[in-house]
Amino acid sequence: MPLYRNLNKESSALPATEPTRRIVRAKPAVKSHFQPAQAAAPLKSIAAEKSALSAELGPVVGWLAITAGPGCGQILSLHYGVNDIGRSDKSRVRLDFGDVSIVSDNQAAIIYTAGSRRFYLQSVAVEVWLEGQPARGSVELSGGEILQLGQTRLRFVPLCGPDFDWRHNDSHQGKHDAVCA
Repeated sequence: MPLYRNLNKESSALPATEPTRRIVRAKPAVKSHFQPAQAAAPLKSIAAEKSALSAELGPVVGWLAITAGPGCGQILSLHYGVNDIGRSDKSRVRLDFGDVSIVSDNQAAIIYTAGSRRFYLQSVAVEVWLEGQPARGSVELSGGEILQLGQTRLRFVPLCGPDFDWRHNDSHQGKHDAVCA
């Protein structure tokens, strides 16, 4: 069947066009209420909340990277002073990624002291492991250590230490490091 009706093969003239027909489709039963502006608002408020919290806690002095277990790939910031680790929203380092074997309030703490520029792991619960051994009491951390709380493994990554601290003016500061006001 030819594409156009009444088209002569010898004639090069196009046929008269038929009126356009409107096809009416049934409307969907449920309308989508998704609006990009509404979806972006919660993300902005979460980012603003994290920014406000970070400003309240001060500069980042190190991180915990989740290397195995629920939350794998997440990075958690450490700040000056006591960084208690637990599942509750009262914990400074919140490990609420689905590992119910982590104590909700405070299972351990990583403490950074600006005076000595050192990090310490303080075990509060029995289920805290450091480099495959049960952590007992307070242990100094130097960087790269693997901690395990429940099914979650974390790698400790320091930023501050003997060669850098946000609160101290180092002699090489102008060359390498920036100080936030």
